[in-house]
Amino acid sequence: MEIIQRIFNAVLIAALFCLIPEQSYAKVVAKTTFLPQIVLTNLSGRKVDLNNLKGKVMVVNLWANWCPFCHEETPGFVRLHQNLGSKVRFVGIALDGKRSAEKFIHKEHVRYLTLLAGAHPSKVLSAIGDRNEMLPYTLIVDPDGRIVERHLGFFSASQLAMAINRVMHKYP
Repeated sequence: MEIIQRIFNAVLIAALFCLIPEQSYAKVVAKTTFLPQIVLTNLSGRKVDLNNLKGKVMVVNLWANWCPFCHEETPGFVRLHQNLGSKVRFVGIALDGKRSAEKFIHKEHVRYLTLLAGAHPSKVLSAIGDRNEMLPYTLIVDPDGRIVERHLGFFSASQLAMAINRVMHKYP
């Protein structure tokens, strides 16, 4: 019975989110905040330190397969990744297990680096700065590793492109 109640609550919450118009919150970071020291595993099982990925503008997107807004925004991220090529590094961080993440990646045609949050996704969310533990959550990081923008909620491709362009103009 408890499982049925949890499922009902999850469906109810998802339905309520679908009724709310595009919910998002973008925050340009006022104080200097750097990408935290986080080492995660990629889908092949290799350890990747986020700080070793610095050197170009980076988009770090935290998502989960169960998140409808994550599915909604990903095609735009994929198109931008294809259009920008090697100018911008895209990194996805999946809060799901490997199998669920692979289903999401296949369905959404993600071709950029995806890391797994592992057994304690709330620790990753907290370290990244998503204190409310809500998804999707996106960071725009400058080439030096400074987080210059945080975005909670659906991030349209046009909004993301503008955010990327702002950072790229500062770091040609």
